[in-house]
Amino acid sequence: MFRKSFTSKALVFILLFTMLFSSFGVYAAENSIPTRDEIDEQYKWRLEDIYETDEAWQADFEKLQKMLPTIEKYKGKLKSGPNYIADCLKSIDEMQRLHDKLYVYAWMNSDSDTSIEKYLEMGDRADSIASEMQAAFAFIEPELSAIPDNTLNEYMKSDDLKNYDLLLENIIKSKEHSLSESEERIMALAGNLLSTPENIYKAYKYSDRELAKILDKNGEELTLSSGIYSIILESSDRDMRRKAFEGEFNSYNKNINTLASTLYGEVKTNIFNAKARKYDSALEAALLSSNIDPKVYDSFIEAANSNLKPLHRYVSLRKKLLGIKDKVHYYDMYVPMLDKVGTDIPYEDAKKMVLEALTPLGNQYNEDLKIAFNSRWIDVYETQGKYTGGYCWGSYDTHPYVLINYNGTLSEVSTLAHELGHAMNSYYSNKKQPYSKADYETFTAEVASTTNEAIMYDYLIANAESKEEKMYLIGSYLEQIRGSIYTQLMYAEFEKTIYEAAEAGKTLTATYLNDTWGSLMQKYYGEDFEVDELVKVWWSRIPHFYWNFYVYTYASGLSAGITLSDNVVNGGVEARDAYLDFLAAGGSDGPIELLKSAGADMSSPKPVEKALQKFDELITELEKLMEE
Repeated sequence: MFRKSFTSKALVFILLFTMLFSSFGVYAAENSIPTRDEIDEQYKWRLEDIYETDEAWQADFEKLQKMLPTIEKYKGKLKSGPNYIADCLKSIDEMQRLHDKLYVYAWMNSDSDTSIEKYLEMGDRADSIASEMQAAFAFIEPELSAIPDNTLNEYMKSDDLKNYDLLLENIIKSKEHSLSESEERIMALAGNLLSTPENIYKAYKYSDRELAKILDKNGEELTLSSGIYSIILESSDRDMRRKAFEGEFNSYNKNINTLASTLYGEVKTNIFNAKARKYDSALEAALLSSNIDPKVYDSFIEAANSNLKPLHRYVSLRKKLLGIKDKVHYYDMYVPMLDKVGTDIPYEDAKKMVLEALTPLGNQYNEDLKIAFNSRWIDVYETQGKYTGGYCWGSYDTHPYVLINYNGTLSEVSTLAHELGHAMNSYYSNKKQPYSKADYETFTAEVASTTNEAIMYDYLIANAESKEEKMYLIGSYLEQIRGSIYTQLMYAEFEKTIYEAAEAGKTLTATYLNDTWGSLMQKYYGEDFEVDELVKVWWSRIPHFYWNFYVYTYASGLSAGITLSDNVVNGGVEARDAYLDFLAAGGSDGPIELLKSAGADMSSPKPVEKALQKFDELITELEKLMEE
């Protein structure tokens, strides 16, 4: 579901699991989306907290333009000592912090209504100056890399560099992957060019793709917007689900060769970057730069492959509960297996549910959630032109912001808890850490969000008011684990497979990508699942494949989240405080080390295995309830 290139400090976390929507009858009848002006102000985020006016944004943009050339005074002088290095890095921080504000303001305004060209232009200007900044800063890493390791280690003892010790440690670790100043400058200048595949994909997915139109059972025409398509996939009308699936997937299949070329371009871009920096593979480049051993990635995929029987059980159970006579198809995977409970939850009730469920995180956490609710951090409802899905974003000098498209379903309550997990993680890290250590690694990005969800699901299941409600909640939790762990690890295995193929010299044609995807789906979903020819183009709908080995973090996030939620709820104050310390730790240590301190050892596949064991246990619990 994305998006623009973004600076490393801009905190962007996009929710990627299957949305379960309801209220189909309402959308079918109205078939309309409100304009932004029709939504009450309290349900729209207040971007004026970043800049009161566009003119204020312009003033800061011009300020940044004037600041940028000043970095030249440090060129050639970093070897002079820790004071010069500290002054240089502080100047960079100042410019990056300013750019982060410019960037998020432009693009979040654009996401509020993507039809407004002014904000697209402002976002593009922020993108362009980011490339200029990278080019201007190109001399820094080569100069620091040229300083002997023992000298850098001595420099790190200086109080001036206490906030940059991890940066300098990473310089030492990555010296073999550093380039000369001229090479770094070329790589920086190529930044915009190398983002072309993603930009082409976004243009097709969000602008040029013709949304399918289908007829409902009353003969009325429906346009398959993201929200309406997701709603229909939850409909009990299987024929409607099939038609929606065919309409949506055909909108990609019409241009599948172009989309294959676009993805191949992205893969070649990341392979080029890896080779330029002397990594053995694109996977190694993506993970080692975040202090993650590629073996961790492989161990997660192996854990999934060793625990596919529960997923096969789940597909078979879905077939039984839905009364499907043939095989389960893609369009059968999102309709609730059980009668819906609480499918029209007003947003104000959703807020209360989230606050009550997350009580184990303590009073301060709860009070900070109330600030988020009451201070317009959240953009709540779907409006015309608004970005679909959900995410949390912000910068060091702003409070976090959350975008959702709330529709009254239990899934969307879960989404709210998820994104607020991101928000509190960013909020606490920004308050506790200096700018240089506030941003956390991709690997830990989904932990706070999925821990919230795991706590909430366990709470709701334990407090269900009826057997039917409990069964429905278990079914929803099963779908959450399927979507965030099994599905994401299938994505991760696909990504690893196609990169290895490209690195071996294979051309990634649409046929190859379709066949690879189809084989993986059959392996993951089992004999009771039908791999249609059309479903093989599923890969072309996933924007996260333009994020360079990101999807596995959803699986690591929920796996860690299930372990940590159990610690928080059942481990007492000490376990809770260890987790809250993690939320405020930002990037003050390596991601594996931070999670281990919090109570989840992600250097082993055990948290993934524990999560998949929970999936199996939930299936067993659901089957027992069905027999009562």
